[in-house]
Amino acid sequence: MLTKPNDLMEERTVVMKTLDAALIQKCFLAGASNIEAKKEYINDLNVFPVPDGDTGTNMTMTIMSAAREVAALENPTMKELAKAISSGSLRGARGNSGVILSQLLRGFTKVIAEVEEVDVDTLAKAFEKAVESAYRAVMKPKEGAILAVARGGSEIAEKLAKDTEDLVEFADKVLTHMDEVLAHTPELLPVLKEAGVVDSGGEGLVTVLRGAQDALLGKEIDYSAVKPSKASPRMSSDAASDVDIKFGYCTEFIIMLEKDFSQKDEHEFKAYLESIGDSIVCVADDDIVKIHVHTNDPGLAIQKALTYGSLSRMKIDNMREEHNEKLIRDAEKLAAKQKEEEKQQQRKEVGFISVSAGDGLSEIFKGLGVDYVIEGGQTMNPSTEDILSAIDQVNADTIYILPNNGNIILASEQAKELTEDKTVVVIPSKNIPQGIAAVINFMAGSSVEENVEAMTEGMQYVKSGQVTYAVREGCRGRNNRSLR
Repeated sequence: MLTKPNDLMEERTVVMKTLDAALIQKCFLAGASNIEAKKEYINDLNVFPVPDGDTGTNMTMTIMSAAREVAALENPTMKELAKAISSGSLRGARGNSGVILSQLLRGFTKVIAEVEEVDVDTLAKAFEKAVESAYRAVMKPKEGAILAVARGGSEIAEKLAKDTEDLVEFADKVLTHMDEVLAHTPELLPVLKEAGVVDSGGEGLVTVLRGAQDALLGKEIDYSAVKPSKASPRMSSDAASDVDIKFGYCTEFIIMLEKDFSQKDEHEFKAYLESIGDSIVCVADDDIVKIHVHTNDPGLAIQKALTYGSLSRMKIDNMREEHNEKLIRDAEKLAAKQKEEEKQQQRKEVGFISVSAGDGLSEIFKGLGVDYVIEGGQTMNPSTEDILSAIDQVNADTIYILPNNGNIILASEQAKELTEDKTVVVIPSKNIPQGIAAVINFMAGSSVEENVEAMTEGMQYVKSGQVTYAVREGCRGRNNRSLR
């Protein structure tokens, strides 16, 4: 939350009273870049109206559609800039949050399009028009969602315009207030409070404005590298699994009007959509109408829309399926996080890995304190990957590997070179007795160098022999048979 002026604000000596089209263009593109960098964080907050984890993506795709048109403009007038933002965001609007964002931008640009330079009075009126346009587009606005945050910004902007001409001070105080409204959203929407998150759409809106503020202050930031300062809250698995998705299909399209679409037609179409679904947004703009609805029968919405013209940019998503996929993703992330935390909690100073064939010998090594035994030996040499997997399983700062076979020493050394987060020491034992002797000679509390010397020296006193099966007969065997 922005609770005090930042360093750049403290260093200012000149009051900024107006913004031209070039600076507003820069601020808009900075806002788009900021939400692009943080869209996954915003996705993780998404529990309303449906917990399908796509608010950040939808808002980003919406504003990026406009950003492409804005970036293509060279030395634009305010009217050209406003048209690119309004048209681009409406045509690219995705999801409930994306359509609402496009309407906030549409209302905002209607005001700035009428001036050559923007001052605090113009900004205050633009905020007011933005909120008015968005509320008019949404059938049943919810307190605690993105519109509540936008309205909070508009209300404080109206008051501040009477007290200051400084655009930087104005922007900072508006954003501070919007942050406070955002922090209060869980008290307005029970589903947010249950999940322990703020509204994702409101967070997305504030993220866009934070990026714009950075450009206003002259910051040069690589937004692709920006990460949230705190871990993203997650909806609990119990809360998420209990969600009842009444209408299963998120349906969006644009109607390319082929006849008049009056205000009466707009009200009638909204009423029809309300009879078959919820989360309805219907926005008419010149020769197109943008539609968003959650319904169990997308075909009905499409058939009705076809009576007004042809359809473009159609998108139908199964929200129940998306919700289930999100639950699986969250469960996998939680399991991985818990596994990592468990590994960190149990981490010890020293661990041992041994290669051994047969249950009896494996039990001997485990009895001597070996943490992980890899199945292998003379006729079954474990790979480097097998040894790396064993290293990953042993949660210790320093790990001693006992290959117990000359053919396995090289793979062990290779695994050592590929390990970055642990110290791996390969004791070159060439058989089982040497491995046992090495473990016995380990001295707890001694340095790695001292233990390598002691364990290696202990192996030198071992004398051993091995009996195995020949894979084929040798010459001596054939000669003996021929003599008989």
